[in-house]
Order: sequence, then C-alpha cells, then structure tokens
Amino acid sequence: MKELDFLPEWYKDDKRRQSRVRKQYVALVAVFLVMMAFNATAIRRAGKAAAEMASLENHRVCSEAVVHEFDTLTKKLNLLKTRASLVEQMDSRVDIAAVLAEMSHIIGDAIVLRKVEIVAEPLGRTDPKGQAKGSVVRLAQEGGKSEKEALLGRVKFRIVLTGVAARPADVPDLVCKLAASSYFQQVNPLFYGNAKTQLGTKPAPGLQDAGTAAKTQSGLDVTEFEIACYLANYKEMEEE
Repeated sequence: MKELDFLPEWYKDDKRRQSRVRKQYVALVAVFLVMMAFNATAIRRAGKAAAEMASLENHRVCSEAVVHEFDTLTKKLNLLKTRASLVEQMDSRVDIAAVLAEMSHIIGDAIVLRKVEIVAEPLGRTDPKGQAKGSVVRLAQEGGKSEKEALLGRVKFRIVLTGVAARPADVPDLVCKLAASSYFQQVNPLFYGNAKTQLGTKPAPGLQDAGTAAKTQSGLDVTEFEIACYLANYKEMEEE
C-alpha cells in the first residue's frame, strides 16, 4: 500500500527553516552564556590583579620609606663615626686630676713647688731632623702673625717640677718617690743647688696689738731643684 503525502512543499520548507532558526538561537544563547561566564571570570581576575597591584604599590611606598630612613640613619651613623674618630684623635686618655692628686700625695710639707709644667710630646719615631713625628694642630694667635702647634690624640706628657726643698736630702727623696709611683717614669733631676729664700714679715714682740711695726726675718738656706719626668701612659718598644 502506498502512502500519500498531502503536505505541501512550502510547509515542509517552513518547518525546516524554523528548525534551523531554533538551532541558531540555541547556539547564540550558548555563545552568549559562554561570553558572560568569560566576562565574569575576567572581571574577577582583573579585580584580583588590581588588588594585588594596590598591595604591591603599598609595599613599594613602604620600601621607599624604609630605604629613605635607612639612608638617613646611615648618614647620621657616618657623621657620628666621623665625630667619634675626631674625639678619638683628640682624647689623650689621661686623667690630669688623678695625676695632680698623686703629686700632692708624694710631695711632702718640706717641699714647695714654684712651677709645674705639663708638656705634650708626640709618640713615635723621630725624623732625620731630630723632630718627633706626631699629629699636630696649628693654632693661630691673635692678629694672625704667628702660629703654635697643639698636640692631639695619643701623646706622652713631660712634667717639669720646679721648687725648693728645706733640706738637700729632700730632693733625692722626691726623685725616689716619683720613680716608685706607677704614675711616673723616666724621672731625672735636671738641676738642684743651694739658694736663699726670704720669709715674710711678722709683728715685732710687744707691738702685736698695735700692728703698725714689723721686722723682716733673715734669709733661710734651701735647696732649689728642677725635676723632669714622663707620665706612665705609654711604653717604648725597642727596635730589633
């Protein structure tokens, strides 16, 4: 038995066209959904990238601040090192008050000092002209006409004591006491000899209440001396 098809061809073509359009719509919707998903993913990734960039920018700003602070502290440290080096060069490391206290302890009542000189001399070898090498600073006097040298840093101190003693034996006794002290070394008497000193005046007997007359006592025989020594703040090493 043969089947008869009563549908016209235009109807069949219209159905086929609708099917194709439906498939195209489905494909477009699928592409749109894929694009929307890709767009959402891209936006999320872009947000994360922007957040990371902002975090990196904050880290960069903090790093620049730390580097600037480090440079500032480094400059201050170098300045302090320079000042410490200058102080190191200028510091003689000698307690003058302790030295004077030791001298007052050694010198007895029978000795009167007229002058005490403490002269700084440089440490080190001497040059061919006989002058000792050392760090010196030239200090200009008023008017700029002349200059004088001031020794700084690690120097040795030469002490010259000038005075009188009541007895001649007091001078070698003082030399021995200076040599035995841990503060002094290379003690040498430069000069000593007999001298006369004149005492002051006092009211004559019987006129003490009036206080208008005075008499001068006769001169007293003393021993004048001059002693040189060095502070024991250094040691000399012999060259081999």
